[in-house]
Amino acid sequence: MRAWRLKMGYTQTELGELIGHCVFHVNAQERGAHSIAKHTLLHVALLYAIQSLPPDAPVSILQDMLTPQSVLDRRAKAQARLAKRQAKRKRQSSKSGRQVPRRSSAGRKRS
Repeated sequence: MRAWRLKMGYTQTELGELIGHCVFHVNAQERGAHSIAKHTLLHVALLYAIQSLPPDAPVSILQDMLTPQSVLDRRAKAQARLAKRQAKRKRQSSKSGRQVPRRSSAGRKRS
């Protein structure tokens, strides 16, 4: 953690403010007196990655870096379900020779 902090040019106080820890905790983590939680290490790694990007980096890179893996997994599953439904609809329409109407959400009530 100390190597990343020094490469980023932060003091222990500045890094502590960024990751939500006091300077004493950051100091203890760097000395090995306190263990470093996985989420803290990931937070520091993300700060390092963002800082190492060029100033003209596209925003999508940052969005991808900030999106949790669980959200990416759910998004991939939803896209797979959608592709499966579209393929099924296409097969049904080719068998019957007509278009299968899409379900509309306009008539449904939201809870």
